[in-house]
This record gives sequence, structure tokens and C-alpha cells, in this order.
Amino acid sequence: MAQNVTRAAFRPPLPIVWLKLAAGLLILGKLYLMAMAGPFMDEAYYWMWGQHPALSYYDHPPLNAWMQGLAGALFGWNRFSLRIMVGLALVADIAILWIFARRLGGAAKEGVFWTTLVLLLATPIYVAVTAVALPDHLMLTFGLASLLFFHAYLADWRVDRPTPERDLFIAALLLGLAVLSKYNGAFIGFGVLAAIVFIPRLRPLLRRWQTYAAAALALLVQWPVLAWNMENGFASFGFILAGRHEGLAQRADGVVPFLISILVFLSPFALWPIGKFLAKAGLAKGEGVARAIVVVSTLGILAVSLVTTALFHWNLPAYLALLPFLAFHFRPAWLYAAHLLYGSALLLGLIVNYTIMPIGDVRQIRDEASAWVYGWEETADRVAALRAEHGAGFVATPDYTTAALLGYAMADPSVTSLSPRRDQFDFWFDDALHKGTDAILLADNWRPLRPEIEALFETLERLETREVERFGKWLNTHTLYLARGYRGEE
Repeated sequence: MAQNVTRAAFRPPLPIVWLKLAAGLLILGKLYLMAMAGPFMDEAYYWMWGQHPALSYYDHPPLNAWMQGLAGALFGWNRFSLRIMVGLALVADIAILWIFARRLGGAAKEGVFWTTLVLLLATPIYVAVTAVALPDHLMLTFGLASLLFFHAYLADWRVDRPTPERDLFIAALLLGLAVLSKYNGAFIGFGVLAAIVFIPRLRPLLRRWQTYAAAALALLVQWPVLAWNMENGFASFGFILAGRHEGLAQRADGVVPFLISILVFLSPFALWPIGKFLAKAGLAKGEGVARAIVVVSTLGILAVSLVTTALFHWNLPAYLALLPFLAFHFRPAWLYAAHLLYGSALLLGLIVNYTIMPIGDVRQIRDEASAWVYGWEETADRVAALRAEHGAGFVATPDYTTAALLGYAMADPSVTSLSPRRDQFDFWFDDALHKGTDAILLADNWRPLRPEIEALFETLERLETREVERFGKWLNTHTLYLARGYRGEE
């Protein structure tokens, strides 16, 4: 009986002063990581998007790129600009959780807030998506905000006592912005729809025009994505639905990693509280909608994992729906403490790995993500010098990741990828304009030159090789080439 926590009787699992100390230390660790770590893989890619304004983009919707472009215009080309929007989104996340705590916790709001804030700062999935400028940080913020207003509208809704439609339309607008950040934000909307269909109290909403008007508003926010796709042969939709991955040899090859990712990125210590949240017989006010989002999103990504590799953060809509309510289920106290230690150890590992040196043997475990954080500034200076020395018309690499990382380090939005696989660079690079020109090419241990790229030029000369090391530990090899006579794509 003591484990069945109600809002009126809520007591934090640890003393509030300890929670405040933990939150302060975790925030300091996060700020240090954000300030000191170099660009993370796709983070540089999305920064390059922001330097090429467009209605939308090939891989994802445009909101993150728009924010990156705005940050670059306001603050210049630097690490502060790269992650300022991430920091502001984190502040918004904290504010939303405070409002949730006031609404859900009543007199116990302070304990609810600090318990939930530490969960935000220590749960691995939230640690990951709130530290780097990937689209997920915006989807988390707008998704949480949307959930807040859906909760305000639906928690007390009755057919004979409807709540103000204002909250519904604000929720729909915020849902639209979550989807404009990343497509998987749509699972929030699908979860809300499932709640309306399967919760008898809410089912009459299906007969109200306001419900459909709100859905139309969320869809209207997606017009830049639709317009861009209409101009580009629905390229983004084709990539998401068919071209993202090459498929799986066996169906379990996708399911098992996805299930393991739940264990790792939520933490083993969170599974019992989450199970209680999902199985609770008498759902507390507002938890039914959140529960529907968790179930719909998780089942949706599980279905996706049957046909492709589902990355751990794709199920973020489910994880953000858990967050405002999880404090009420995180018992006993030792489980919460263990979860805090688990997440803190992960944050410490990220700080060491991405600001000091990779923890593992990057060559043996093929950890290019860690290796790519280091060594670009020195190589960028050398590439710029060689380009000037040889009068090269452009700079390129064999892959979008290395093109973005080099372009970011050079502060040059014209650096491009020559990968035969389609990427966002193909929408900027004018193939015909560059025919006959020379280029400086960079290849590395992870993305070497392939014959199909060598065939794009008349001659290829290796200029130099640069080893990337950290405290004597090998991380990568950058090889620079002078490529003469660009032939272009056939």
C-alpha cells in the first residue's frame, strides 16, 4: 500500500536538497559537454542546412535547420551558435515541467518538480537529445508543450462540461511544430487520437468540429514540407519511407536492437516504474492520454523495426509522454537513486569521450562517431591552404558526414559531398557549373575514396596524409587529394 503514491501524499524519493544538488551538478556537466565537445556527426550536417535556407530538407523537416540558420545569423559561425538553441530548448523543457508539477502535484509541486527535473537530466535518452543540435531537442520541447495543453484540455473534459477550446488549438499548433521538427512527432497526435477513441469519456470529441479543426491546424503547419516535396519529386517522403536503410537480413535483426535500446537508454532501473505507469488500474487524471502516446509510439517504432534498423531516439514521443508522470511511480527510493547514478555515470562517460578522448578503441569497435569529434580544425586550415595554393574550385569529401564536419570547421557552406548515395548536398551542388574545375578532396579512415568518386575526375594526386591523435591514441587518418578536371555525373 505504501508504494501506491497519490498526488496528495506525494513525497520525493530523495530529500529535496539532494535533488537540487543533483540537478545542479547534472546541469553543470551538461553545460560543460555542450561547450567543450566538437560537433557530433549529423549536428554539423544540420548546421550546414541552416546555412542554405529552404522550405524543407531531404532527411528531416526544416525547423531545426531554420533555428541553426537564425543562430548563425545572430551569433556567427561558432560553437555557441551551434548549441544556443539547444540550451534555450532545455530552459523551455524545465519551465514546462514546472507547470506540469504545479498542475499535477498540488501542494507537493516542489517535490514533484525536482524529482522530475532530475529524471530529465539523468535519464540517458533525455541526456542524449538535450545535449546536441539534432532535430530531437526541438521535438522534445514542442512535444512536451503540446502534451501540456492536451492535458489541460482533455484531463477534465466531459460532454456536459467541455473545457475551453483554446487549449486544444494551442496543443494542435505545438503538435504541428513538433512534427515540423521531426516526423516521428506525429506519434503524439496518433496517441491523442487513440486516447479519444478508446477512452469512453473522450469519445464524444469525435463528433465535435473543433477536434477536426485542430487536426487541420496541426497539418497546416506542415505546408513548408509539402511544398518542398512537391517541388522536389517528394524526395523527403521517398527517403523516409524507402531509402533510409537497406533493409534487414532477418526481422529480428531490427527488433532485438530496438528492445535493447529501451533497456539502455531508459535505464534498467526505470523499467519497473514505467511498467507501473502503463499497468496502473486506476489511471490518475491525464495519464490516460500519455499512456496512449507511449503505447502507440512504441508499437509504431516496433513495427518499423521489423523492416529497418530503428534508432533508439525514434521512440522519443513515447519517452517524453512518460516524463511528467513518472515521478509518481518511481518507487522504491533505492531504485530512483540507482537510476540517478546510472544516468550520472553515462553523462560523465560522454564528457570524457567527447571532450578529452574516446574511451574505447575506435578502430576495433568502429566508433567513427567518437573519432569524428576530434582533429578537424587543423585539417580545415590545411585544406584551405591547399585550395588556395592549387587554385581549386571546390572542396569535397566522399560522404555527407565528413563534408559537413569539414565544412563546419572551415566555416565554408560550399564544401560538398560527392557520395553516389543521395543526400542534402545534392540539392545545393550545381554539377554543371563545376565541370572542368579542380577540387581538394578529403578522405578518411571511415569514408575512403571509392572508385565511383575517383571516376568523377580526370586525374587524382595524393597530396598528404594527416594522422588524428589524442594523447597519443590514434583516432583517424585524413588523406588530402588534388583532383583535376571534374567530369560530373553522367
